[in-house]
Amino acid sequence: MIFGDTVVAAVMAARKVAQEQYAANHPAGKIGKGLIFKVKDVMKKKEDLPICKEGDMIMDQLSELTNKGCGCLLVIDDSYRLIGTFTDGDLRRALKANGAAIFKLTVGQMCNRNPRTITADAMAVEAMQKMESPPSPVQFLPVIDCQNVIIGIVTLHGLVSSGL
Repeated sequence: MIFGDTVVAAVMAARKVAQEQYAANHPAGKIGKGLIFKVKDVMKKKEDLPICKEGDMIMDQLSELTNKGCGCLLVIDDSYRLIGTFTDGDLRRALKANGAAIFKLTVGQMCNRNPRTITADAMAVEAMQKMESPPSPVQFLPVIDCQNVIIGIVTLHGLVSSGL
């Protein structure tokens, strides 16, 4: 396999074939998909986003956390700017630390205010690499614009389902 990839790379270089040209000629393969799929091609948008506000009570958002199938909530302000993320793991940790008092806490009090993010024009393979990077792997990335406004979410499941 490695030898084959090396030969292809050498032939591409000799013929001056760009990655985009290679991907266009081989879009069904994993290499082609990795070269042409962008985050915007595989992200969830609009009504499929698990959105909540910073001041929402966790009890009011449990169905949103589970129904959207992302394993998280995207915590936003009134302008749809990303404040943080709240995962089912955050819920378990908060429950362990606070017990029944968790029901008096807002999502904003428990969310991760420094989540990994990505832009819609980034390559999908970059999203997968970002999800797998240290300190620990994550299952999703919020997709934001240049003003930190949430425009989508890309999930590991979505990337794998697309063939990456």
